[in-house]
Amino acid sequence: MDEGKQTRARWITVFAAFLAFMGIGIVDPILPMIAESIGATHWQVEMLFTAYIFTMAIMMIPSGMFVSRLGDKKMMVTGLAIVTVFSLLCGLSNSIPQLSVFRAGWGLGNSMFFATAMTLLIALTPQVQTAVGLYEAAIGLGMAGGPLVGGILGQHSWRYPFLATSILIFAALLLVSFFVYDPSKKVTRKTASIKEMGRLLSFPPFIKGAIGAMLYYYGFFVVLAYSPLIMQLSAIQIGLVFFGWGLCLAYGSAILSHRLEKTYTPKQLLPYSLFIFAIFLLLLFVANNMWVLVICIILSGLASGLNNALFTSYVMEVSPYERGITSGTYNFVRWMGAAIAPVLSGVIGHAFSSKAPFIVAMVLALIAFLFLLFGKKQQHPLSQTS
Repeated sequence: MDEGKQTRARWITVFAAFLAFMGIGIVDPILPMIAESIGATHWQVEMLFTAYIFTMAIMMIPSGMFVSRLGDKKMMVTGLAIVTVFSLLCGLSNSIPQLSVFRAGWGLGNSMFFATAMTLLIALTPQVQTAVGLYEAAIGLGMAGGPLVGGILGQHSWRYPFLATSILIFAALLLVSFFVYDPSKKVTRKTASIKEMGRLLSFPPFIKGAIGAMLYYYGFFVVLAYSPLIMQLSAIQIGLVFFGWGLCLAYGSAILSHRLEKTYTPKQLLPYSLFIFAIFLLLLFVANNMWVLVICIILSGLASGLNNALFTSYVMEVSPYERGITSGTYNFVRWMGAAIAPVLSGVIGHAFSSKAPFIVAMVLALIAFLFLLFGKKQQHPLSQTS
């Protein structure tokens, strides 16, 4: 491929990844507005996150299987098209059930995108480490940009962030369709099978990291999806808070983690980064001052970014399978924790106290900390043949 075309395709893929991750957090600042406008309880409005994440987690497995048949570009374009349609429908809906169903459709589209974006970016980039860095930067900046865009547009109407996302994703769809090439389409790729994923899930070093990530991701989404409901701030104020959180997330995952990994292994770092995250959750539980709450949320992004990068590096290192199989299986496990967190936090917050979800998340983070710190060491290899 011509170097200029390859560079252009690479940056368009990064831009599309940025928009895809932006769609996760764009709902954050408008959750209180949706609850007030539609008359929904906290747990009901949290279904917007749970329906989205649960569908995305479940569909990552079949998406990972079909991508070897369709190719990265076709799968990505299909995913972007689905997100375009369902984000538009979200902006036109009038009830929580409608919003939840359309967010689930959005999650389906994103599962197709996430099954392809990393492998396509690696194929378009000379160095794998460079591709991973670009992808992590897109994640962090997307997670920062989503709440900011949601807050700016949401102060006028909670529908505008959904409609704007539909337009932006459609623009990304056109760019990918016309300017992104699929260098891997001429390469025979092994299709991930249920049997291989099952064997990977029985491999102790991998499952140790995946379960730890699942417990941690519960807390991650308590901060991201639940805390906006108790902050008592305007949409733009919530957007600015999570913009700062997202910048810390990007720094933690794309810069801080790589600096630390030059000296220490992910396995050595993870227990301590998890413990720091648990401390932030405890502070969110005890904080009574709004400014303290805001500062703790923003700074928790550093620990979250660090954990995100370290968990990914850890499972990729210990897995004996190729990157596509490992990534699909790992994402399925960790996103299940994310899917449960929003709606369960709404139920817990309603049944006990508005701060109770933070202490539950803290306990799970500490369990992950102990699991990784004292887990039984397993060194025996797993055969790569199915």
